[in-house]
Amino acid sequence: MTTETNQGTAAARALAERPRRAGATGPARHAVAGRATEPGRPAPATGRWPRRPAGWPPRAARRRASLCAVAAALLLAVGCGAPPPEAGPAGAAPAARTANGPASGSDSRSASGIGPLAEPERCADNRDAAESLPAARVRGDAVNAIRERGQLRVGIDLNSYLWGYRQPDSTEIVGFDIDLVQAIAVDLLADPSPDITYLAIPTDQRIEALRTGQVDMVVRTMSITCERRERVAFSTAYFETGQQLLVPNGSEITGFDESLAGARLCRADGSTAERLLERQDHGAEVIRVPNHLDCLVRIQLGQADALMTDSALAAGHVAQDPSMHMVGEPLTRESYGVAMNLANTDLVRWVNAVLEDYRAGGWLTSYNQWLADYLYDPRRDPPPAPPEPLYRE
Repeated sequence: MTTETNQGTAAARALAERPRRAGATGPARHAVAGRATEPGRPAPATGRWPRRPAGWPPRAARRRASLCAVAAALLLAVGCGAPPPEAGPAGAAPAARTANGPASGSDSRSASGIGPLAEPERCADNRDAAESLPAARVRGDAVNAIRERGQLRVGIDLNSYLWGYRQPDSTEIVGFDIDLVQAIAVDLLADPSPDITYLAIPTDQRIEALRTGQVDMVVRTMSITCERRERVAFSTAYFETGQQLLVPNGSEITGFDESLAGARLCRADGSTAERLLERQDHGAEVIRVPNHLDCLVRIQLGQADALMTDSALAAGHVAQDPSMHMVGEPLTRESYGVAMNLANTDLVRWVNAVLEDYRAGGWLTSYNQWLADYLYDPRRDPPPAPPEPLYRE
């Protein structure tokens, strides 16, 4: 196994005080390419909305990262590995939404003008942003190039607790997104121990890395939007979430409303939150940082009052720091997808075929391992399940 190390940009070593799970041995051969990483990234939700973090299971508190360690700006040593997931209970699929329109609700906009609340984004052609090419394992130029190289190059986040981060006591890179990368690589390279090179990419450099060919794909809690779809291609959705506010306990901020006036509101460059806050900020002082984990550190150091990110990534923050909680309702309904170069249509179709199989078993196994403790309350939530795929015929 070859490993290259690199410095991270700030706070993320504390991401990983989560105990290593049994069986996380990871058969894949990985190299980690050196590139500046950004601090943390929030955690995505399932085909349903995540519950508010108040009252999470007690074991969540036992897994939180040290507040002092998070606040310290440390260097991130990049490691490698991807653990095989453990088995978990079966779940029922949510009601599917169609490509022709939202499943329910109106197309009304919020008073702030942000856009339809809790509805999927629809593009200029009136199609759902999450629609993708039909699934098919057909070899074309992109797939052939990867197979001839014998290696898959993937852009990831190394600072997103639960999604993609390095275990502190090993060289393994683990998380929900990393499990998906492993499944794609095994299938695409027809190798149970695939050769994967990970490239740690800041939020605002994901698209450029794809357009310049630095990576074959980006699997990095990346929301599918109409604007991004003009520059890169996306797979079908593998997770759903929405933008929301995260504040410390005792905060007077109640949601995305006038309670933000005069508050210091943090967001990451290149994120969906950046676009929303350009349209409306409710009088808040917007603080720009490279990565959403930087926002959590700013709050812990008293340099920010709230952060905006999607509720899935926010769950990872609360797992690290239980003094934080989400407020207000989700402002958007977004889907995470695997991003690829626009020209690589054969690779998009292949990844969609892998996702068809992954939804049938691997998705729930990975969800139970990484996210269930923080996003699922069996007392009131429907069984977790992946979002239904939407295809452009």
